[in-house]
Amino acid sequence: MNKKKKILLILPVPIICIVLVIAASYYYYFYPKTEVTSLNENITIDNWDLASKFIPSDFNLSFKEISVESNTVFTEDELTKLAIKSLQEIPEIQGIVTGLKVNIENNRINIYTHIKYKKIPVEIKLSFSGRAMDGKGVFHYEGGKVGLAKIPKDTIFKNLNDTSIIQYNKENGDAILSFDSIKLIDIKDVKVENDAVTLVFKATLKFWDWLSK
Repeated sequence: MNKKKKILLILPVPIICIVLVIAASYYYYFYPKTEVTSLNENITIDNWDLASKFIPSDFNLSFKEISVESNTVFTEDELTKLAIKSLQEIPEIQGIVTGLKVNIENNRINIYTHIKYKKIPVEIKLSFSGRAMDGKGVFHYEGGKVGLAKIPKDTIFKNLNDTSIIQYNKENGDAILSFDSIKLIDIKDVKVENDAVTLVFKATLKFWDWLSK
């Protein structure tokens, strides 16, 4: 009888240990810890303030052409608000994505997203680098994690479709910002630094091309 009692007392110990290990692993690796902005927050975007970012700051005139440049700077907070505003317009993710934050660190754009997976809160981190190439802004997927698991680029890009200004190179893991429909505008430079993303736009009108039309 005493032996049976001892077995009954000892039996729950391994189960309790396993439960504690699982709970500790979830809290340490998966539970959301980064402070984010709620997807339910009322986000107001000032259209004039947004448009004013694209006002040219440099003007050049020669016998051959006229060109203007603008340095368009988006802070972490502005990028976070723009991302949340965009997500709020996608009904399919309501109740799944609960919050988001954009963080600029070590020349990387880090996107922290809080989601509910089967009603369990989980934090996802995605990282992108930015550069200009061939008059376009290229944002390359550097990697992502949910807990200990890495997120492959195929998971991120497989359901994304091209738009008029954003195209996706799914093989390379690139999101490409371009203005092919507006032939005069190029992206001259992309800087990811000092808690902000800076896009340098250049618009050029060549007089001979214009007159020959």
